[in-house]
Amino acid sequence: MFFEEKVFSRKDYEFTFEADKELIEEILKNRKSGKVLDLGCGEAGTSLLLAEKGFEVTCIDISKTAINNIKKEAEKKELKIIAFVADLEKFEFEKDYDIIIGTGIFHFLPEENSLKLIDNIKKHTKKHGLNIFEVFLQGDPSQEEDSEGYYFKPNELRDLYSNWDILDYEEYEDYDEEEEQTNKIAYLIAKK
Repeated sequence: MFFEEKVFSRKDYEFTFEADKELIEEILKNRKSGKVLDLGCGEAGTSLLLAEKGFEVTCIDISKTAINNIKKEAEKKELKIIAFVADLEKFEFEKDYDIIIGTGIFHFLPEENSLKLIDNIKKHTKKHGLNIFEVFLQGDPSQEEDSEGYYFKPNELRDLYSNWDILDYEEYEDYDEEEEQTNKIAYLIAKK
C-alpha cells in the first residue's frame, strides 16, 4: 500500500507509463506472442508496450489508483489489457502464463509469502515460458532491522531456478538518484 498512499494517489503525481525497453528486447528475443502476467505492475509501461506488440497482458497491483490509470491509458490507446487490484500475499492463480514479470515486489512481502509466490509462479508458467524478476538483496539500504519484506541472499534467486534454463542472471549495485542511495539488486530471466 506504500505506493498507493505515498506516491500514486498524490495530486501532483503524474503517470508516465515508462516502459523498460531493455526488458522488452529480452522478451522479444525469446517470445513474439503469448500471455503475460505483470505482478505489482505499478505504472505498467512495459505491459502497455507488450500489449501494443500483440501480447495478451494481465496487470495486477494493490494500488487502485495505478490500476484505474492503466485502464484509462489502455482505453485511450485502444489496447486490450486485463488490469485489476490484488494483494500479492493473497493472490490465487487461475490460469497459466507464457511470461510472468515481478520487478520490485518481494521486499513488500514476508519471506514465507515471497517463496510461496515464486513457487506458484513457477507452477503457473507454461512450458518454455519465462519468469523475469528484479529483487533487492540483503544489505540493500532500504532494508531496515524491522523490515518484514523479503531481501534475497546472494545467488538465492538463481538457486531457486537451478532446474530452469537461466538466460540471464546478474547481481549488481545501482545508484538511485531519487532516493540518493545505491541499491543491491539481483536480476533473473529464466525459461521453463
